[in-house]
Amino acid sequence: MAGIGFVLRKLSQRDDFTRSLMAYFYSAIISSGPWLFTVLSLGVLVLITNQFLDAHDIAEFRIIIIYNFSFSLVLSAPVFMVATRCLADMIHSHDVSGAPGLLLGMFILVYGLALPISVAFYFFYAKLEFWIQVAAVLNYLLISGIWVTAVFISALKEFAAISRSFGIGMMVSLLASVLLSMEFGTIGLLVGFNLGLCFILFDLIARILSEYPGTPRKLFVFLRYFYTHWELAFFGLFYNLAVWVDKWIMWSDAGRTTQSNGLVSFPIYDGAMFLAYLSLVPAIALFTLNVETKFYEQYLRFFQDIQHHATYDRIKHNARLLSQAILGGAQKILILQLTIAISLIVLAPFLLDFLGSSPLQLGIFRYGVLGGIFHVFTMFLITALSYFDVRKKVLLIAVTFFLTNGFFTAVSLQMGMQWYGWGYTIASIISFSMAYILVARHVDELPYETFVVRNASV
Repeated sequence: MAGIGFVLRKLSQRDDFTRSLMAYFYSAIISSGPWLFTVLSLGVLVLITNQFLDAHDIAEFRIIIIYNFSFSLVLSAPVFMVATRCLADMIHSHDVSGAPGLLLGMFILVYGLALPISVAFYFFYAKLEFWIQVAAVLNYLLISGIWVTAVFISALKEFAAISRSFGIGMMVSLLASVLLSMEFGTIGLLVGFNLGLCFILFDLIARILSEYPGTPRKLFVFLRYFYTHWELAFFGLFYNLAVWVDKWIMWSDAGRTTQSNGLVSFPIYDGAMFLAYLSLVPAIALFTLNVETKFYEQYLRFFQDIQHHATYDRIKHNARLLSQAILGGAQKILILQLTIAISLIVLAPFLLDFLGSSPLQLGIFRYGVLGGIFHVFTMFLITALSYFDVRKKVLLIAVTFFLTNGFFTAVSLQMGMQWYGWGYTIASIISFSMAYILVARHVDELPYETFVVRNASV
């Protein structure tokens, strides 16, 4: 993401407040586009269609989108994490002729996994009408396809075009869903939503193939990365499991909603946590636009000076500058995220009332916002460790996040509703603590890590 971060930073450095604001907006879209599209579209559609659709149709549409979003992300994450590393190596070697083949190979692998899973779930488990089943499977495939194209988004550096793609797609989705749902109910909502996803997916594919023209070849060259970089695949799996495991556990609560189609959810918990997650977007945008770029500059200087045979004192100096870049970035994120979190926690009753949410969501929302502070720091530290290619440490953080979120969410479930959401907060604190210790130790011993631990000849 540092590549597109530099492009956006140039836009933000112009003496124009509007351009700076647009740079942060583009950064948010680039870093969180699929997530923002889904949450915002889903929220707006529910608010609008409440006026003329019955609760059953809306709930059925909502749960299908949530299921597809969560399971497609978890199941495709190992593929796109490994493929991201493969694409990065292509760009680093200045040979991207294999990019079209990588894109096609990813689609074949992801869809080869997604199609039987989604068909089995919707046609043999869920009790839905036939055309709703078809639309639900297509929705799953479209969302999975967007995860595939997301691998290439930051490499394109066409921030305005990508933002327009998501913006137009969202408008198409909203308009088509509202119009079709008036006549066809749930199936109309799904088809309309799918039309917006179709626009985004095919527009992104067209832009990727325009950036990387050529005949697709060596479609599955990235598969060898599952052997050489297996930690990345497991990181993608466990990190996204960690993000969703608390929701899945809460779906076993006595207060869950079980629809006639057999699908379960816990709207009170799900809705509050999705709103809380939106509080992370500004910090993620700041990280992409400003923090990661400054960290990368110091990172690059450290290793370039080593390649140019710098003195030991120079190397130690660069290591200190790299540490200062991490601390400076953390300070900026802390100020922003604390400001947002405190504001949301104080204004939570008014915000939830404005959105028409249940008062029961108040505590969950506040816990989610609090946990989000540590979650976003964990993401920052994971990225820093990823630059140093210490994949096992990164995997350890993801596994810890998954296990602690699952365990403490299950404990909070037994303690009663006043504790719902606390499990995620504790898991985020523990994961952040572990990530901080690992980063601090690695940076403190960076010359030793570089010349001895990471030295293949040693």
